[in-house]
Parts: sequence; C-alpha cells; structure tokens
Amino acid sequence: MATRQLTPDQRDLVQETLLGEALEHAPVGAIVLDEEGCYVAANRLACRLTGYAREELLEAGARTLAVEPARLPGMLAAMASGELRTGTVELRRKDGTSFACEFRVGPTRSGGLPFFVVVFWEPGDAEA
Repeated sequence: MATRQLTPDQRDLVQETLLGEALEHAPVGAIVLDEEGCYVAANRLACRLTGYAREELLEAGARTLAVEPARLPGMLAAMASGELRTGTVELRRKDGTSFACEFRVGPTRSGGLPFFVVVFWEPGDAEA
C-alpha cells in the first residue's frame, strides 16, 4: 500500500515503526534516558559497546556506566538546560574496562514527559 493512501494516523504509525527499526539497527549506540539518568530504551549497538544485555543496561542506568558518577547530576542539568549537546565522555563497560566515546544529545518528549536521546560512538569508528 502506498503511503499516500494511508490515513494520517496510519502514516504516523508507519513512520514511528520505521524510525524505531532504523534506530535499533543504527551504526551508533542510542539510549533514551529520563531527567534522573534512568535508561528507558537502548539499541543493539549501545548494548554491544557497553557489554550489557538490553535489560541489564536499562536496569543499570547512567550512574553505572559513568566512570565519574559525581559529574552525572551536572551533566543531566546541562542536558536539561540545553547547554550540553555534544562532547566526549568516558564510559565503564560491564567487564569494568572503560572507553572514550563521542556523543550527541537532544531533548524529546513522549507521552508528555521529557526524555533525552543520546547517540554515541567510539572516536574514529568508521561506522559513525
């Protein structure tokens, strides 16, 4: 069925589904988190880069991955104010090793609630 034959609601559903699938298989790690640093969604590459299974990563949250967890409240506040949009950060993998990653973050809303979408990759990664 051609998309122009779909109702506006059907087109919205198709778009959301396609965007969700595209992000799931994206060449960057992607995490959606709330204002408190709790993860609510993560794609496959985010799991692979951090060494966590998806459910483990969602349970872990930003504090677990942060090499410097004391910096997290300031970073979340800077994200909320729009002051923090890009950068480099050190993350801790499940096995305890750490890695530097570059990231981009942007605010979004879902169901009227605020969230942040963070995409990240290892510097020099040919896929990013």
